Amino acid sequence: MNMRLIIFLIIFCLVFGIIIFYNIFRRKITLQYSLMWFSYCILMLIVLISTPILDKVTSFLGFEVTSNMVFFFGFIILLVISFTLTKFLSLQKEKITMLTQEVGILKKELENYHEKN
Repeated sequence: MNMRLIIFLIIFCLVFGIIIFYNIFRRKITLQYSLMWFSYCILMLIVLISTPILDKVTSFLGFEVTSNMVFFFGFIILLVISFTLTKFLSLQKEKITMLTQEVGILKKELENYHEKN
């Protein structure tokens, strides 16, 4: 892999890690979900630093260029992260629906209570 590309990707991973940390510090993202992104950055840094091993894996898997393999696996990891976040979003939607129904029931009970008194 081209050394300029490796340096660019390492700088990108470091800047992305700083952005994640900044968002955690500003409480715009929770630590629970930022761990996925941190692990992605660390994994990318490990892969980029171990270039000789990466070249062997590239030829073993049949990729012609190492950067294609790096971006392919990056894409796969992002798909997994997107699926995880979609799953979390679906669970949150169910919880919001349940909470809205409970609040509606409590309001109705409170109105009935005030009508009786």
